[in-house]
Amino acid sequence: MSTLDDLRREIDGIDVALHDLLMRRVEIGKQVADAKGGDRGPYFRPGREAQIIRRLVERNESYLNIPTLIRFWREILSANLNMQTHVHAAVYLPEGAEKVYDLARDHCGISATIERMDSAEAVLVAVADGSATLGVLPGFPMTSARWWPQLVSDRTGLATPRIIARLPFCETGAAAGINGFAGDAFIVAGQEPEASGEDKTLFAVRAGVEIAGNVIDEGDGYRLIEQDGFLEVPEGLERHLGGREGEVPYYRIGAYAVPVHAG
Repeated sequence: MSTLDDLRREIDGIDVALHDLLMRRVEIGKQVADAKGGDRGPYFRPGREAQIIRRLVERNESYLNIPTLIRFWREILSANLNMQTHVHAAVYLPEGAEKVYDLARDHCGISATIERMDSAEAVLVAVADGSATLGVLPGFPMTSARWWPQLVSDRTGLATPRIIARLPFCETGAAAGINGFAGDAFIVAGQEPEASGEDKTLFAVRAGVEIAGNVIDEGDGYRLIEQDGFLEVPEGLERHLGGREGEVPYYRIGAYAVPVHAG
């Protein structure tokens, strides 16, 4: 039977091994960034990150609970990203949604800069002009801070912000809040979303156009529709495939990986 000293020595050895593996992982991440050269493409890989975390959750068979496991790996993933580019996140925290700051910090990591903005519009402008690498905004039930209609845009010359992820990635149940805040938030970035294998797509569909899907909100002449899957065109509007987005009655404003559950 192992003594207490034996167990502590084993823990010390595990710590050294973990540190060695972490340093090697960071080194490989740098090699990947160097291999991309000047054509690095989007820095954010939300689909890839979701796949990594789902795989870890699926194989987890220890006393380590799922939220803690995900928290560990989010910091690892964030450290790797911040090594490639300094993450500057713009956040909007209307009354009742102050938790959005914590969601942004947990996702972006301790090395990132988190800047509070005065409005959702200011966040989207910062993302569009590149002064922020991403934005974090409160979830849609918070109609007092309705921001998604601002993604309905034919903006030229600037990156059009798109929803690329939903926070938190580990769901523990809706949080009761004021002004409709339900404890979730969305990441917007100047890039297209990435498929993870289990996704939901968000479309702004002109009012009066009937299609299937979860109607989340309505505003500015559009309905916010959520459909299952990583889609380019809303299911039910395939007949409009010959038209350009914006000329047909919808905009694809983003997609996100379906979060895992804490169990």
